[in-house]
Amino acid sequence: MPERIIVLGAGMAGLSAARRLALAGHAPLLVAPEQDVPNRGETLSRKADRFLAMLQWTPLLDAGAALAGDGRFSVWGHAALRRADDHEGHGHHIDRARLERRMADTLDASGVRRRMAAATALEHVPAGARVVLAGGEVIEAAAVIDCTGRAALSSGEASGRRRLDRLVAAWRVLDLPDDTDTLAATLVEAVELGWWYVSPMPGRRMMVGLFTDSDLLPSGLSRDGRLFAGLVRAAPVAAARLESLGLDASLGDGPPQVAAAASVTVSQLVEGRILRAGDAAAALDPLGANGLASALWSGINAADAALALIEGDPLRARAYEQDFLQGIAHHLANQNALYAAERRFGDAPFWARRSASLVTHQERKTDS
Repeated sequence: MPERIIVLGAGMAGLSAARRLALAGHAPLLVAPEQDVPNRGETLSRKADRFLAMLQWTPLLDAGAALAGDGRFSVWGHAALRRADDHEGHGHHIDRARLERRMADTLDASGVRRRMAAATALEHVPAGARVVLAGGEVIEAAAVIDCTGRAALSSGEASGRRRLDRLVAAWRVLDLPDDTDTLAATLVEAVELGWWYVSPMPGRRMMVGLFTDSDLLPSGLSRDGRLFAGLVRAAPVAAARLESLGLDASLGDGPPQVAAAASVTVSQLVEGRILRAGDAAAALDPLGANGLASALWSGINAADAALALIEGDPLRARAYEQDFLQGIAHHLANQNALYAAERRFGDAPFWARRSASLVTHQERKTDS
């Protein structure tokens, strides 16, 4: 017998979709291989509070998985350090791996079934969709929610998937010395090469990350911690913070990890009975700090839309797609405005590309 709804992927979006379905009295099948979740100092904004409450996950944000934030400081558009206005609250710095394990435990407790396997293909069938697993097994469902991240198993030509930039993150997570106390605030500092992000994490750790374009990364950076540490000197405020915390000496002890961070969008989220959510729908530049809240929102709404679709009502799916795409347009407009505010490095490739992107965006807006 075909499944009713299959959720592909066990990241934030996939877990929230499965949880939403389970709380609504349905029995989804969650298909995702066991995998390590990197911890790189991510922030769960206050926009996520409402979604966590809807999923009955608010109690999961205890001291083991989350650290209440103390705000955001920036060196952006000028050389002075400023505290950002935050009318929505400071949110939480999270241990994403631990938080997602706890979310998965709630699914197990509610009886959600999980197949520890990778999906290799996703196909349309007249009454739903077909999922092909790595071992060759085929499972059919009335609807499938694709939450497979940036790889986006369903990202065929019809999705209109488009990468907007080449942003990557080179990052390390460091343990704070036992005798060091620090404000639980993030620091963002623009430099010629891109921008630095320094953020506390639960468990007395600190994430240090450089965001730049893949082709601008210095050769050998992913193998040379000393080169990574040397680059921090171009960010005087970040360097001073690390020195004050006693982390400057250990920053070069090991090489940074490098991960994709580019903005990737689609023009279509719903194809037949296949719906996209999370990074499979759109992966956003982390400068806006709302990626995880968007993943939760999209998981919840994709679940509601899938339920409506299999009951013969396409309106909820259309509304989900429209709301999501409008949200992405709003995010990109804010992102362009943030990059446009930094004019000190206009001739540097990283910033010149974003200035050109802003001009193109404005021309398209005028033409429309």
